[in-house]
Amino acid sequence: MPELRVRRGDFAVCDLVAGEGLRGNDLAEGEAQLRVERFALTTNNVTYAVLGDELGYWKPFPAPAGWGRIPAWGYATVIASRSPAVKEGARVFGFVPMASYVTMRPAPHPLGFVEAAPHRADLRRIYNRYLAVEGEGEDASLVWRPLFGTSVLLDLDLREAGLPEAVVLTSASSKTAYALAHLLRDRPVRTVGLTSPVRREWVSELGLYDAVLGYDELERLEPPRTGVLIDFTGDGALVERLHQRLGGDLQRTLLVGYTHRRGEAVAPPASAVRYSAPAEIERRARSLATDYPAAWAAFAPVAERTLRIERLSGGDALIEAYRALLAGRADPGVAHVVSLP
Repeated sequence: MPELRVRRGDFAVCDLVAGEGLRGNDLAEGEAQLRVERFALTTNNVTYAVLGDELGYWKPFPAPAGWGRIPAWGYATVIASRSPAVKEGARVFGFVPMASYVTMRPAPHPLGFVEAAPHRADLRRIYNRYLAVEGEGEDASLVWRPLFGTSVLLDLDLREAGLPEAVVLTSASSKTAYALAHLLRDRPVRTVGLTSPVRREWVSELGLYDAVLGYDELERLEPPRTGVLIDFTGDGALVERLHQRLGGDLQRTLLVGYTHRRGEAVAPPASAVRYSAPAEIERRARSLATDYPAAWAAFAPVAERTLRIERLSGGDALIEAYRALLAGRADPGVAHVVSLP
């Protein structure tokens, strides 16, 4: 059965190989095999690859030396179980490989199960937690739950630190960025979205930012009295240019994503801070549980009008969509949910 592997030294080099097949009676005591039904493919996956060594994203699904299996958020069904923690037929939402099957060692959890395999012991709890799903599950949840959750966390962070006059967001067409812009519309803060020239019109038509500029228009970016820069590109050279433009009025720079991470990386300014959504989820679990449902209810109509979710089937379609994401050619108005045979 197929699975996607990528070169850890060059993410553009990828291959569709024969992965795990049906194990049947081959499961060990305590193991369960899951059929990966479908998973979301977004720039989030590119971030997982870039931070694979630094934050352990290669660990959940090991691969041969030099190769990696990028994790994704997906739905899976337990097709065989020798674990008392999960029954056959159970459906869950959680971290899955871009593959057809995966074997885990489930441990009990009131909302589903926890993956207890030793090689995943030092991962953040959110990546080892598998939540029970009733019915087929919504594609929108696969795409939006991790991304919008980060938007809500960033909104909480900005409010806790004291809102600046302006928040500048790079990669303004990315889903996490414009979802955060939506949340900030009810705050006393001005949002400025920065994007590539070819996407400037699309981002402007979202109607979520107070101002939208192309990366070729940075001279028009007026330094606020107080400002926060949130970078979703992973482009250290761009962040440095913005620091020079915004000057000493910039209170903080948060590095969140890697939508532009191609070729040799340039280090961002030393004052920029890497933002860890998993760490913030653990720290703000109660606030997130309280704020997320109402925030999503308000954002859901925006999500529906701004993003079309398309299903893809098969390895060739997966590779094509993955390479488009990696190269920055993906349509910002489309997200993909993938299934493999």
